[in-house]
Amino acid sequence: MKKLHFWVIILFIVILSSCEKDDDNYKDAPEDPTQNELLNLVNQARTTGCNCGDEYYPPVDEVKWNSQLEEAAQNHSNDMYEKNYFDHTGKDGSSAGDRIERTGYSWNTYGENIAMGYSSEKDVIEGWLKSTGHCKNIMNKQFTEMGVATKGEYWTQVFAKPSNLASR
Repeated sequence: MKKLHFWVIILFIVILSSCEKDDDNYKDAPEDPTQNELLNLVNQARTTGCNCGDEYYPPVDEVKWNSQLEEAAQNHSNDMYEKNYFDHTGKDGSSAGDRIERTGYSWNTYGENIAMGYSSEKDVIEGWLKSTGHCKNIMNKQFTEMGVATKGEYWTQVFAKPSNLASR
């Protein structure tokens, strides 16, 4: 009986370990209503298609939230706020790609939108959609993930596609 009990416990451990959540995917789910709203607004535009300036962009696949891209966005919004500037190039000379890599995210392609002065998620997304370059980032079919963060009046939106989907 002890031998059977031992094997039942081993079997239970094996089953339990094979059912663990993928921590990367779990942590990348939007954590609050603000993040959900931003993701929903972006994906609504992506799945319905829109005009970016004079060019129509047809529907593309949705993006998913990524906490590393959110971290890169937060770091840039914080930096712009604390050092009182508004630019895609950080005060340390960094590009969005540099800031993304600092979070440990390995990208294949990336894009960044920044904004200042918007008071709501809806307003900032509408503003980006009215700007040709920002809109093109939102509608870029190569991007599969995004993160957005704000500090004060500064907003940063980071899009990317990981360099190796199998490792994520």
